[in-house]
Amino acid sequence: MRCVANKRIITILLGLMIVFPTHSWAEKNGDSLIPLGQSIGVQLKLEKPTFVHDVLIDEKLWFKSGDQIISLNEKSIKSIADWKKISKGAKNPQVSIEFLRGNKRQDVLVSANKLETMLPFIRDYTEGIGTITYVNPKTNEYGALGHQIIDQQIVRIPSFAGGSIFLSEIAGIHKSTPGKPGYKIAKQASIHVQAGNVRENTIYGVFGELIDPNMKKGKAIPTANAHNVKKGQAELFTSIDGNDVRAYQVNIIKIEETTFQFIVTDTELINKTGGILQGMSGSPIIQDGKFAGAITHMVVDNPVKGAAIFIQEMIKKQP
Repeated sequence: MRCVANKRIITILLGLMIVFPTHSWAEKNGDSLIPLGQSIGVQLKLEKPTFVHDVLIDEKLWFKSGDQIISLNEKSIKSIADWKKISKGAKNPQVSIEFLRGNKRQDVLVSANKLETMLPFIRDYTEGIGTITYVNPKTNEYGALGHQIIDQQIVRIPSFAGGSIFLSEIAGIHKSTPGKPGYKIAKQASIHVQAGNVRENTIYGVFGELIDPNMKKGKAIPTANAHNVKKGQAELFTSIDGNDVRAYQVNIIKIEETTFQFIVTDTELINKTGGILQGMSGSPIIQDGKFAGAITHMVVDNPVKGAAIFIQEMIKKQP
């Protein structure tokens, strides 16, 4: 949580941390990007199955949320499927579990009949929803969210081994009110149909290659230099019904070094959503025909007010 102008701020989806390199990808390459705005589901495969709740095994033994499982009976574990396979074949009454807590490896002996009861408290993936921001029409590289995914159950940035994004449809809206952030109610539009892969989960957002050609519709526009973004009218592109992306009016009210603040002025959007919603993170903002930035935050006490990262800050991660 960050404070801006003495107002409480909530990250729209997960979290935002910013570090500033010196040269942007746009400055080096001069390419234009296609602004998107569709709702997406993001799924990251965890490097190791991870406990997402504290679990009491006996009077003295706990597994804690965030513990990562390395092996069962000295056999490497990469997924829940591995856990099930190895535990099913266990012949001894006790099973050796090696796990990582923080940076320390530990070994414990656990009764074999406890293995199945632990499964509901273990995950091998993390997921959430947000908004895809842009695609590069030349390379098919996309950017989304504008901030890093932090797993809310283990309260940390997950170590992951690949991932996927899926097109989502907005099935409903829970409106934002002052002090109570609303959210999008989304469902996966195409079951088991991958829209893109996830290669990076960085402080600037989620990045990868777009696979679904149907999402690559629209006209590429130039990215705006931060010093060219100004106070005044702009448009926010996002989806609040199905997967239909529409433009809504906003007013940029403050320019900072790497971010800017804005107020939603579109009466239709305010009437339907109360302003900004969780799940809008990554929605592109366009000003004077140029790609200005992407939503990252909202003001909890005033949900029509939010903050955005400049698009050239977001794409600094590009090589």
